[in-house]
Amino acid sequence: MSTGTIDWLTPATRMPWPVQVPFRMRPNLEKLDAVSPALLIRDELFDVYQRERAKVIAAHGDRAAVGDANEDVLEAIRGLAPSPPVGEGRGEGDGGVPVTVTPAHRTPSPPAPLPRGERGTDAALSLQEDFVILKATDGSLRTEFLSVCFPSRWDPREKLSLDFMAIHQPVADNAMLQAAGPNLMAMAFMKQPMLRHVWLIVPNPALDQHPENNAAWWREALADPAPLLPRLYFRIERQTTWPLPQFERAVFFIRLLMSPLLHVLRAAPGRAAELAASLRSMTPAIVAYRGMTDALPRVLAELDQLA
Repeated sequence: MSTGTIDWLTPATRMPWPVQVPFRMRPNLEKLDAVSPALLIRDELFDVYQRERAKVIAAHGDRAAVGDANEDVLEAIRGLAPSPPVGEGRGEGDGGVPVTVTPAHRTPSPPAPLPRGERGTDAALSLQEDFVILKATDGSLRTEFLSVCFPSRWDPREKLSLDFMAIHQPVADNAMLQAAGPNLMAMAFMKQPMLRHVWLIVPNPALDQHPENNAAWWREALADPAPLLPRLYFRIERQTTWPLPQFERAVFFIRLLMSPLLHVLRAAPGRAAELAASLRSMTPAIVAYRGMTDALPRVLAELDQLA
């Protein structure tokens, strides 16, 4: 398990709760304001996130920045970085202060020039979000550059130059996602900024959840007969899309939010029962895709005791 100080956790009262019953692998997209979309969140953990991001870049540079980023898009992303003063959040369970941006049809003023090879890293260290740049190619959008230091059980190196359908091919029970693919890409990445939340239960609080570590973390957690729920974490990906048609590209932002699972369950009544029902509604393929096949019986038994 993680050692040292764990100082990047989001207070449970500010964690989104996107758990649904029954669980289905579907887009669940919400429209953001077209003129001033809240694409990013900046909170009091900014410096901690950047410290952890810098560690990943130093140790795993080959997967922290994959591909060749378009310079105009990097400048636009860096132009988003100045944020409102850090605060205590909106009280809406979205993790912190939302950052609005200039309208998509404008290009932010270029920042001070940096050497070409440093611009991707500079953009990464100016945000709490990971980001993916997609390029319009032959009628579809394909990944051109991935700045992803905190993946949730996937390897950024495997996603370069892929379109939506190929990216989600490994996802279990993905029929709804695949069916929505063309319309989803046209709306969320070419026309309208969008928001969705994806949730996971994980046995380790690390922001970087590269798949090479996840199975070992679950084995270690399950080998301990002590109650499991107090040692698990609720992990949210707040995903937003930013169409940039003036560059024939779009940006996909991923903001990680983590909190102890028990704290999140106790933040509102009925959550333990709701989570248990959602987990029971998952197909075996989805449970396996989330790495929870062996853990599920214990998790459900302990949730039932709480409900």
